[in-house]
Amino acid sequence: MASLRDFDRRWIFLIMAVIVVGLNVTGGGGRLPVSEYVHNYYDTIEALPEGSIVMLSADFDPASAAELLPAYTATIHHLFTKKLNIVNVATWPAAPPYTVSEFGRIAPQYGAEYGESWVALGFLPGDDVAMGNIGQSLASAYPKDDVDETPYGDLPLLERVGDNMDGIDLLITMSAGYPGILEWIAQVGGRYEVPILAATTAVQTPDLFAFYPSQCAGFLGAATGATQYLQLVDEATGGAVEKERLVNQKRMAVQSGAHLFIILLIIVGNLIYFIGRRGA
Repeated sequence: MASLRDFDRRWIFLIMAVIVVGLNVTGGGGRLPVSEYVHNYYDTIEALPEGSIVMLSADFDPASAAELLPAYTATIHHLFTKKLNIVNVATWPAAPPYTVSEFGRIAPQYGAEYGESWVALGFLPGDDVAMGNIGQSLASAYPKDDVDETPYGDLPLLERVGDNMDGIDLLITMSAGYPGILEWIAQVGGRYEVPILAATTAVQTPDLFAFYPSQCAGFLGAATGATQYLQLVDEATGGAVEKERLVNQKRMAVQSGAHLFIILLIIVGNLIYFIGRRGA
């Protein structure tokens, strides 16, 4: 028992490294069962009629991109597949570069023209106050777009959007914290009765259960939820997000392997402790 207490912990780090690297190299990652919350996220989008307008808010930064960017990518694919129109906004200053990159890459695949099928209005400072301004009057909040400073009135898609979220059929947020889903619910969902969906980081996901499904119709919880959603979107689009799906399924396999090893260490550590006490 004394020898186990003196076990060189560097072996633990080595074993963990072998597990992570090994699963990254060889682990394909199997299909995950899809939760009710993810199904509702997917089904809410599926239920929208063609031509509906969805406000997609990028409320995250590079620190949370590993969890939220796959969900963001899959959501854009899903919306364009359904021939829905997208008004993109952001309440985090580091989010617009992701918007430009993802829409610039994905929109041409669906023949989605800027100004007609989607617009990028960019970052609006003010946190939850900014959300309230967006809900009250999108035209006042964004006099110009974020691509080439086109005046609001010159963007055909926005002619269908009025004050108090009139014309917006669904709000989706990629939420990493404050401001995010909870503030959207308070500032927009509760005031204007707009259905809301969210993709969230792991630390924020537990907060949503109190609002589901009345104020948040569905959500993607962290990388796990994003992976489940990628599976659904990949099927619906005939493989448009296959690369992202495979990468995230592999990540889930690596995460599961690492977690199982940590659980094993906890069990072994407790056994050593209690056996040592009994023998003392």
